[in-house]
Amino acid sequence: MRDNDKTNTYFDLIELIDKQSNVIKKQSKTITKLLNENAEQENMINELMRSQ
Repeated sequence: MRDNDKTNTYFDLIELIDKQSNVIKKQSKTITKLLNENAEQENMINELMRSQ
């Protein structure tokens, strides 16, 4: 492999890692949002059960 090819491969890998990092951040935000929504729904259910 020529040095230029290696350099291009390294830059491609860096770009892939950066994209993967962005996907992981988005997944983390989505998971956090879903967990918060679930907790709110559980609290609402608990309050409704207590009031009966």
